[in-house]
Amino acid sequence: MTPKFKTRDVKKSLYTNYLKRAKECYHAAKNSFEAQECNAATISAIHACIAASDAMCIYFLGKRNASENHNEAVALFKTIKADDETTNTNANRLSRTLSIKNMAEYEDRLIFRAEAEKALKDCERFLEYVKTKLPK
Repeated sequence: MTPKFKTRDVKKSLYTNYLKRAKECYHAAKNSFEAQECNAATISAIHACIAASDAMCIYFLGKRNASENHNEAVALFKTIKADDETTNTNANRLSRTLSIKNMAEYEDRLIFRAEAEKALKDCERFLEYVKTKLPK
């Protein structure tokens, strides 16, 4: 049985808007990290990954995740190329990044530099993967 996800249909050509958003958020994450703004860097990295995942899903599936459940976003991403090792590796990067979203945005404690650095590295690798799979 095919899993059901809460999604929103998006015209395939609009993947470029999501990819542009991902690149801008990644740029903001790098700049924030360099300024030692670990919270902003992490939040921007998270949103870059979300936008990059949306770009892939829109291009290959014609839809993006519309659920607030981050596990569904990862599961939808994995449907692009199920059982592909590279896709799974990048789905894990997406999952790790999304797993700290709640903490980074809503909890009382602040993000440590090492956490921001890890999120930024996962984001960079995820975005590079996405860019190799989408038309230039």
